[in-house]
Amino acid sequence: MPISYKPLFLFEADAFSLVEIKLLDVQSDDPAEVYFWLRFDKADHTLHKLDFVSMDKDGAEQQREFQQGKLQFNQSGGTYTPSEASEPAELQTKNTSDLPAELDDAIQRYFIGG
Repeated sequence: MPISYKPLFLFEADAFSLVEIKLLDVQSDDPAEVYFWLRFDKADHTLHKLDFVSMDKDGAEQQREFQQGKLQFNQSGGTYTPSEASEPAELQTKNTSDLPAELDDAIQRYFIGG
C-alpha cells in the first residue's frame, strides 16, 4: 500500500532534487517522525535522507542545515552546499504539485522498503 505524504518544498538542480515531505499517516509529536528532507540523485534514481540539524528564517530567506550540507532558499530559488563540496549548487524552486514520477517512486520505495 502506498504511503500518504504531502510535498512541502521541491528544489531542482542539474544532478539532483531536494524535497521536504510530511508523512500524513504518522501520528507523532516528534517532528523527526513526520517531516523528512530527501535528496534524489537523478542519474541513479537513489534517495538519501538528509539529517536535519537546524533551520532559520530572515524575511523571505530561509536556511536549513543538515549534517550533509546547507540549504538557503527563497520563493524563486536557492543554493545547496554539500558538506564535502566547496561550490554550492544552484537550485530552482518547483511547484510541489509537479513532483516527478521517478521521485515519487523513489519516495514510495524508501518508506515501504525502509
